[in-house]
Amino acid sequence: MKGYQSRRRKASGNRKRRPRGGGPAVLPDELVAAVVGQSSEDLCQAGLDALARQGARVLLEAGMEAEVAEFLGRLRYERGGTPTGYRNGHRRRRLTCGSGSLEVRLPKVTGAPEPFERKTLRAYERTSPMIQEVMPLLYAEGLSTRDFERALGPFWQEAGLSRSSVSRANQQLYEAFDAWRRRDLSQLRVLYLFLDGYNERVRFGSKDKEGVLVAHAILADGSRELLAVALGPKESTEAWKAVLDDLKARGLRAPALVISDGAPGLIAAIRAAWPEVQRQRCIAHKIWNVLARVPRRLHGEVERDLKKVFYAPCLDEAKAAVAAFLAKWGERLPTACENFATDLEDCLTFYRFPEAHWKRIRTSNVLERAFKEVGRRTRVVGRFPTERSALVLIWASIEQDRLRWRGVKMTADLLEAAETATEELSREPLVIECARKYLDAA
Repeated sequence: MKGYQSRRRKASGNRKRRPRGGGPAVLPDELVAAVVGQSSEDLCQAGLDALARQGARVLLEAGMEAEVAEFLGRLRYERGGTPTGYRNGHRRRRLTCGSGSLEVRLPKVTGAPEPFERKTLRAYERTSPMIQEVMPLLYAEGLSTRDFERALGPFWQEAGLSRSSVSRANQQLYEAFDAWRRRDLSQLRVLYLFLDGYNERVRFGSKDKEGVLVAHAILADGSRELLAVALGPKESTEAWKAVLDDLKARGLRAPALVISDGAPGLIAAIRAAWPEVQRQRCIAHKIWNVLARVPRRLHGEVERDLKKVFYAPCLDEAKAAVAAFLAKWGERLPTACENFATDLEDCLTFYRFPEAHWKRIRTSNVLERAFKEVGRRTRVVGRFPTERSALVLIWASIEQDRLRWRGVKMTADLLEAAETATEELSREPLVIECARKYLDAA
C-alpha cells in the first residue's frame, strides 16, 4: 500500500500543473501589444506611470466605443436593421491626466439624425478634473502662470499646458474669492475681532507699497473665520474705515473685543465704526516698540521685566509689575517708559476676559505669521497685473494658513464670562494709575 501511494505521489509530481482558472498565468506579449501598443517588457521598463497612462487610454477608448455602440444600436461590424448612422474612423487627441500625457483615439460618427455627444470625454476636454483642481492650489502656493509649464513640463511631457488652460483653471479660484468677499455675515456671532495689516509691493509697474488689510474673528463657538482681505494706502484711516464699513454693510454685528496693533489710522477707524467696543492692543507689538527705544545691551533685562507685566497670573500682579517697571527704568530709559505707559490700559484689557482665552487674544501674532507666508508667495509671483489678482492670491494664502489656526476653548460659562467682561468694562474702564501719573509728570 505504501509503495502504491509513493508511486502516485511521484507520478502526480511529474505532471505539469495548470494555473488556476484554466488559462495562462500572464497575458501573452501579442495581446499586450495589440491592446496598448507596447510589449509587456517595454511597459515594465517604462515604469508605473507609463502603465497607468496606457491603462487610462485603454479604458477611455473602450468607454467611447461602448458609447458609439449604444448610440448606433449595434456593435462594430454588426449588420441588420435600419442603420441610424455609421462609424467613420477616428481622430486623435492629446490629454493631460494625473499620470502625465497620453494620446487617445476619438471615434467619429456620420449619417446620424442627431450629433453624437460623448460623455466619457467631452468636447474640447483636454485636462482631467484632478489637474484642474490642483492648479488653483499651486497658484495659491505662489506658482505664477509661467511657472506651471516650467515646473511641471517634464511631468506632462509634450502636452504641456497653455496659458489659457491655466487661466481657465484658476478662474474657479477667482469665482470662489468673489463669492467669499460678498457673502452675508449677519449669521456670524463674532466674539473677538482681529484687525491687522502689512505693506507689500503688489501692483505691476509700481514701486510703491500698499497696505494689505485683513480681518478675522474668533466666533462664539470658538472657531476662527477669515472675514475680509483688502488693499489700501498704507493702513490709512480711510482704508480701514472702508473695510469696517463693508463688514457692517454685510451684516457683521459689533464684537465683544477688537484686537489690533497701535497703528493710529486703524485705531481711529475702530473708534469711528464701533465707539463702544473694547480694544486689546497687541502686546507683541508693544514689546517691540518699547525695545526699539532701549540700548541693545539692556534688551534682555528690559524684556524680562515687560513680560512680568503681560504674562502675570492676574490683573493685580500685572499692575504691580507696571509700577515696578516704571520705578526701575523711569529715569534711565524715559523715552522707552513713555512709550510703555501710553495706551497701557488697552494692552491689559485681556485680563478682564476669561483666562482660558488670554493666550489667543493678547496678540495678533497669528496674522503676523500668515503675512510672512503671504510675502513668500507674492515674491514668487512678483507684481500683479490687477488688484483682483493680488487679492485672490493673498486671500487664498491666508485662507490656507487659517486652516492651521487654533481656535479657543468655548463653553456656555466662558461665553457668558466674556460677554460679562464687556459689560463691566463699559461701566468701569480699566485704569492704570501709576502709568497715567508717569505720563503726566513726563
